[in-house]
Amino acid sequence: MAYSSINNLGWTTMIMALSPNLAIMNIFTYIIMTTPIFLMMTNMSTKTLQNLTTTWTTSATMTLSTAFLMLSTSGLPPFTGFMPKMLILNELISQKLTTLAALAIMTSLISLLFYLRITYLIMMLTSPTTTTASTKWRAQNQKLQLTMMIPTALFTTHLIPAIPF
Repeated sequence: MAYSSINNLGWTTMIMALSPNLAIMNIFTYIIMTTPIFLMMTNMSTKTLQNLTTTWTTSATMTLSTAFLMLSTSGLPPFTGFMPKMLILNELISQKLTTLAALAIMTSLISLLFYLRITYLIMMLTSPTTTTASTKWRAQNQKLQLTMMIPTALFTTHLIPAIPF
């Protein structure tokens, strides 16, 4: 997640001189997406990628939400994280900075590879039909903040065009 912050900071600094409002929107969108990820990882006591393979034993819903939030943070098109990148690329191309836009797309593919790897580890590596004797205890308390933050982080794409720049 630290490398994700560095990647997002690169997108933000790249557009800061051309459109400060777009840069601020990019930061706020990133904060809205990463806050539930960190809260879920704290709630499920995940510290390593190996721990992510058994998160379904803590909560299957949180595991699915974590996978979708990871894909959203990567900037995959149907999710919220894609919209700031698309608007930044649009601004770069309209300012005749096509080479910089192409470089940004190429570096974005590298981070997408890492997020897809994490999503693969979460969703497909460990089957949910394995024995429960070696699994973690299920979480007893589900936080209300997470249930409100996850849909906000995943499905706010339709609100982005309404923001004036």
